[in-house]
Amino acid sequence: MIRLGGFDWRHAAWQGGFYPEDLPEDWRLTFYANEFDALGLAAEAWLAPSLEELAGWVKDTREGFRLYPELPARRVPDLEARLKALGPRLGATLAGEGCPPEIIALAGRFAPVWAQAAMEGLPPVAHDFVEALEPGRAPLVVLESSRVDLRAARRVMEVLGPRDGVILLRDAGTALESLQGLRTLRDLLGWQ
Repeated sequence: MIRLGGFDWRHAAWQGGFYPEDLPEDWRLTFYANEFDALGLAAEAWLAPSLEELAGWVKDTREGFRLYPELPARRVPDLEARLKALGPRLGATLAGEGCPPEIIALAGRFAPVWAQAAMEGLPPVAHDFVEALEPGRAPLVVLESSRVDLRAARRVMEVLGPRDGVILLRDAGTALESLQGLRTLRDLLGWQ
């Protein structure tokens, strides 16, 4: 399987194009989760909402949908409760440079932890399709839409598919067309 998605779902540019004009704002996550399989979350995107809101995100998404939140670089008092609230949908968590070891250890109790840059003991995510083919990489590619090449994506999907790979677009708000192109390719290749 190849999961596809972007970072965040609350993009003003998607209103009236991707999201129907009359779709209420509180239904957008459900709509997004029915179209895509994965969602990247910047740390501030999931550390600011209440625990009740996070639990609502789980309720608003389907069983096979997965979240990939970035871990904070600082201690957060209710981090364990937040990870637990998202637990049923966590695919993996993403550790950036400077992420404290105790946060990585805590997150590892809920889902795999993958590194956004080289970090000892953690498989690194790829930031382009060439890196995705390197041994030892996490089965996750985080791309800017300008780096989407469908020919290269096909090869990566063939490699990542058996590993339950994930492709997330960092700038999804302006890259809906690239995301939809990847989805079409994935569906044609049979990796849905």
